[in-house]
Amino acid sequence: MNTLIRGICLVGLLPWLAGCGATEVVVGEAAGVARVVAGVLGETHAISFPDTAPPARATAFPIGSPTGVVGREDGGFVFADGYRRRIGAVSPDGELTWPVGRGACGAVGTPGTDPRSLCLVYPTDVAAAPDGALLIADLGGHRVYRFDPAADRVSVVLGTGTAGLADDGAVAAESPTARPAAVAIGPDNALYVVEAGNHRVVRIGADGKVGTFAGRGTAGDAGDGGPAPEAALRGPEGLAWSGDTAFVSDAGNHRIRRVVGDTIWAFAGLGAEGFAGDRGPAAAALFRKPGALAVGGTLLFVADRGNYRVRLIRLGPDSIDTFAGTGAAVPGPDLFEAGRTAIAGPAGVAAAGRAVFVSDSGGYVVRRIIR
Repeated sequence: MNTLIRGICLVGLLPWLAGCGATEVVVGEAAGVARVVAGVLGETHAISFPDTAPPARATAFPIGSPTGVVGREDGGFVFADGYRRRIGAVSPDGELTWPVGRGACGAVGTPGTDPRSLCLVYPTDVAAAPDGALLIADLGGHRVYRFDPAADRVSVVLGTGTAGLADDGAVAAESPTARPAAVAIGPDNALYVVEAGNHRVVRIGADGKVGTFAGRGTAGDAGDGGPAPEAALRGPEGLAWSGDTAFVSDAGNHRIRRVVGDTIWAFAGLGAEGFAGDRGPAAAALFRKPGALAVGGTLLFVADRGNYRVRLIRLGPDSIDTFAGTGAAVPGPDLFEAGRTAIAGPAGVAAAGRAVFVSDSGGYVVRRIIR
């Protein structure tokens, strides 16, 4: 049986995805079923697809390699397409558009011009700002962009296009970054950027300046119980907030770290590579290069990339289980139970109400699961 959600327009929250007014949206065939909502399962398209590609039904148009995703409770969502070098937007009624990115191009970045001419290299994540803007992490281009849909304009938030390490207090828009893998808006409305290449997370506040949030800028595995800026991380890839608590996927150390105030702690994972621990305490679990993170209520979703699964951690008490994926590195079928659907490359995860969006980069699709 179809599940229906009746929604209204959320003023200021990515208004370019859908119009205002009451809507009735089909969001899934049944709870727990993984449904393809963008892309054609197992079919990709060359990077040089037409720059003037018209809007299309999201499930009728092959996409490339979906990475980061941000969802809305009305069924709309935005995703980064690393292979196509574009940002895709899907409305609640399933229309696919490409508001940012040129696709095949040469030089890195053309900020301030038409967003559809922006040369992205390998965008990996997106985040919605409170004012309706979209933040874009371009890992391959060593930059973070801000897309303002009202002005139809792109600007640089962080990065020069060349890998480097910014000093604390530096102006972010004029300072380098290295492989920005994820972006998130914190409870203080500041932007937090996960710098995989710099082994740290930085904060960019209203003053537009860089400040270290977690990680000392060199690879390692140390610092639990101490100041977060002095800890050692190894290639972090994901960040999500639950209230005033930040969760960081420390991919190279195969664990999830937790930051409360100024203090960092090991939260989930033993720090060894593997797969184990389902139906047990999260601290005793094993991950293999955990990446994207998302919080939905009291649940933390982890894209356990190397294990081809999305794991679910129930917060307080902290227990873990598999939410989607079987461990097989091949794309599973559409409209099948999530826990029995193979996820060929969980590169992004987002929670929006009862819906969880999963970017299956190896299957070339975005899937949606209703909890």
